[in-house]
This record gives sequence, structure tokens and C-alpha cells, in this order.
Amino acid sequence: MSICRGILSLRLKGPINLISRWMSYNVMHPGRHGESYGDVQIKNKNICDHSKEGILKIVGNLISKPHPENEPFTVAEYGAADGSISMELMTDIICLIRSKCGKNKEINIMYEDLPMSDFNSLHKRIHGIIPNPRSYLLDHENVYVTSTGTNFYKQCFPSNSVDLALSFTATHWLSNKVDIFDHVYPYFTQNKDEIDALEKQAADDWVLFLTKRTKELKPGGWGVFSTLGTRDATEGKPAFVAGQDILNKLNEVWNRLFSRGIITKAELKRGTLGFCLRSPRQIEEPILDSIEIQNGGLKLHEIRLDTIPYFLEAEWNEMFRQGNKEREAFARDFLKYLKTPFYSTFYEALEGQRNEEQKLQICELLFKEARDFFLSKYPSEFDIDYIVTTTYVFKE
Repeated sequence: MSICRGILSLRLKGPINLISRWMSYNVMHPGRHGESYGDVQIKNKNICDHSKEGILKIVGNLISKPHPENEPFTVAEYGAADGSISMELMTDIICLIRSKCGKNKEINIMYEDLPMSDFNSLHKRIHGIIPNPRSYLLDHENVYVTSTGTNFYKQCFPSNSVDLALSFTATHWLSNKVDIFDHVYPYFTQNKDEIDALEKQAADDWVLFLTKRTKELKPGGWGVFSTLGTRDATEGKPAFVAGQDILNKLNEVWNRLFSRGIITKAELKRGTLGFCLRSPRQIEEPILDSIEIQNGGLKLHEIRLDTIPYFLEAEWNEMFRQGNKEREAFARDFLKYLKTPFYSTFYEALEGQRNEEQKLQICELLFKEARDFFLSKYPSEFDIDYIVTTTYVFKE
């Protein structure tokens, strides 16, 4: 039995979306040899890079004020996976602090992810055993790394200990998902009660996440949380969800499996993705309405909504411009990328009486049919750009 098959055969306990968040970081090809999160998702760092300038400006402002010499400058990253996405950013943060505070200034970098996460790969990357991207520990002394397997809906680090809290493409995961029949992503349901349930779950989770970060941040500390989001409808522009065409295609294929009798009605409903892609309005309102957040001293500075080109689409467009019309490589890479966040949801949706081989066959069929769709299209025929929200908060 391969490593990945062994992992999938475990009896995992806990909310399905939290299990999904772990599996999305660790299981790339169930039933076959795996690849690390960073190997597949490294180019996703463009979301991290997009907010780099603002983050470095915050760090510069924080160290421009007297910082106690006997206290380390502490950065905490939530939903860090194997640390690959933020490695270059962490290096830039360290270099900036060193340029202002000297090489003896202690820096503490703390990583959070679920207890089942691949901390082995995280520490191999940090210590340079996995060489790319290059680890900051290879070039800088007095930098200390810690990690915790506590999910970010709980307090992860000591109170008043964090100068800068960061998160990239993680805070859209909910503590409990809302199962529906209409669509694999609840946003597209036609049932108002289900939409209300999703929005309430998302708002409650967002407040809970920020409340825990408020306790961890030092007075004067900042949080920058960037993730996939939604653009509200405006005059002349309809509402749009990040990866909307992808979600609609997965829904079409999943429903087709039901109509062909391959999956049951119960499985159809459980195949609901456990995240909520929020709009700026859905981010702002819970913060302003929460007495607990206000009493904790957390203030909203800014919410940015940006569109970032999807890296695989950009590569495909460039390939086409150069005259290469071969789509096989794109479809293969795209399928590998899609499996990272989505595979576990569909695998776990399947009935318990099914054996492992049956589950793997159904999941492979789902993604094969999705692959066939991307093989049949040109880049201009669907929209998969990232809609990204970045929330900047600070603690008084």
C-alpha cells in the first residue's frame, strides 16, 4: 500500500473541512506516490507576493518605533502548510529587520497548521533539506522557528506575543461546512435558508478567527490576512467568485455522476466544499458588529479586493502565443493543482460501505472528466482569475 493510500484509509475525526484543509496540503495523488504542497502550489505565492509591499511597509513602521531589545520580533503565519509559499516573504522581512535593528536582533517565526499537517516537510524546507525555495535559516542567525498543530479557530500562541500575524489562502476554510444539494459550492445554491446558514457560519468563523488573533497580537501589532474571495455585484458588473468556472465545472461533473447512478443522493449532498469566499462587505460587517473584537482593541485598517491572473492560465496563454497549441501539459498540471484543495471533499463524501478502491475510482473519474473539459477549451473561453481579498487589521 502506498503512503497516500495508507493516509486515506485512516479513520479521521473532526470537522470534515478541517480534515480537508489537512489533506489538501498533504495528499496530491491518492492511491499513488504523493507530492508536497509546495511542489504543486509554489506558484500560488503570487497571492502572497501581491501583499508583500504592504506587509514590508508595516514591518518598517513597527521597527521604526523602539522595540524592546530583550524581546524578539515575532511573526506568526496561520495555515502555513509546508512554509513554501511565504519563504521569500519571510526572508524579506528578516532582511528589513536586520537592516534597521542589526544582526543580533532576535526574530521568532511561528507556523500554525492542523495537527495532521505535513510538519515534516515544513521543517525540511526551513532547514534547507528541501532546497527550494532557499530557506532564510541558511543565511541568517538569531532566527528561531517554532510550529504548532493547533487549528486557527483556537488560540495558537501566547497572549500579547505576536508583532505580525499573516495568513495566505487559508482563512476561507470554515470550522463546519454547510452541505447542500444544489451545488458543490454553497454560494450558488438557490435555497435562501442554505445561503443564510453559509453566511452565518462564515461570519461567526471570521469573528472567531480574529478574536483569537486579537489575544495573540501585541498592542500595536498588525494582522494581514489574504485569501480567495468574491466580488459583490455592482452596476455593470455581476457578482463573481474566485475560480467560478472551475467550481461550476466540478459541480456539473459531480451531478453527472449522480444522474448516471454512480453516486447516491446522500453522497451528492456531502460533496460540498467546506469554505466560503467572502466579499469585502462580508469581511467588514462582522468586524464592525462584533463587541468582542472591539473590546479586544482590534481595528480594521483596510480591505483590498484585487484580481490576480491565474498562473497556469498565464503560462498557457504564453505557450499559445509562441505557437504551441498542445494542451496536454496544461490539462495535466491543472488537474494536479485542482486535486490539492478539492480531492478530499469528494473522497470523504462517498459512503462508508464503499471500499477504498471504489472511492478512488470514483474520484479519479470525477477529475478525469474535469480534465477532458480543460483539454477541449482555449484559455479565452473561461475565466479562472483569482479574486483576492486582503484584510489589514491592527491592535491598539
